[in-house]
Amino acid sequence: MKRKALYRPTVEDAIEIGGIETLHPGGFALTRRTAELGQLTEGLRVLDVSSGRGTQSIYYAGEFGVDVVGVDISADMVKTAASNAEKAGLDHKVQFRIGDSQSLPFEDNSFDVVINECAVGIPDDSQKVLNEMVRVAKPGGRILIHESTWRKKLSNDEKGEFSERYGTTPLELAEWLSMLETAGVKSIVYEFEQWSKPEMFWKIRKDRDVKHWFFTMSISEKLTTMGRIFSKYGFAGVTTVMKNERVFYQAVLAGKLGYALFKGEK
Repeated sequence: MKRKALYRPTVEDAIEIGGIETLHPGGFALTRRTAELGQLTEGLRVLDVSSGRGTQSIYYAGEFGVDVVGVDISADMVKTAASNAEKAGLDHKVQFRIGDSQSLPFEDNSFDVVINECAVGIPDDSQKVLNEMVRVAKPGGRILIHESTWRKKLSNDEKGEFSERYGTTPLELAEWLSMLETAGVKSIVYEFEQWSKPEMFWKIRKDRDVKHWFFTMSISEKLTTMGRIFSKYGFAGVTTVMKNERVFYQAVLAGKLGYALFKGEK
């Protein structure tokens, strides 16, 4: 679904434009939990779908000894991720390549574990993303995702507006479960409420634990981000992203939006 110009830049746009690593709700605690549920152990081959700047891929390799391939549609992200892996001394364990999560550039049955942290809902067709994740997993391989999930029943109009402002598409818990099953994921388990508390949404930086994603930035990071938004979108873009962020913040506090972790097998 094309993002409406009325709500651009979205919250996700601002995070990408800023170049600041914010992780996701739950921070590294959720990344570690994802790895634990995926039973990551040395020798396994792991695919990190929509790997961004490589933070999670590098974490999996460094903490669990797995061999990781990260794939992202952005050439700039792939370049940054490869540089980060080299700086971490893990470029022998982690590789990155350009690819669309809706059409992954890998053969069937290639990976022991396939993970997507916080990026299933960003592309136009989330079902295609899940289908592709299952396709490239080995028989019996583990599939893990975590995503924004509605905690309350909302009107389609409210959901639509929020999704456009956020830059990703939250779904109801039953919808995520249905899509995973449609993709061919079996024996699904999930964790929802523990990752949906407001304080979990604030834990999006490994070095800070405060409310409000914008305030997790340093002063220089804030100025850099706002400057980049202004250069690309003008003053209207700055005010739009601030409004979008407030809507997001209010939805979390009102208990409308939560976060769920899913694990299953092919």
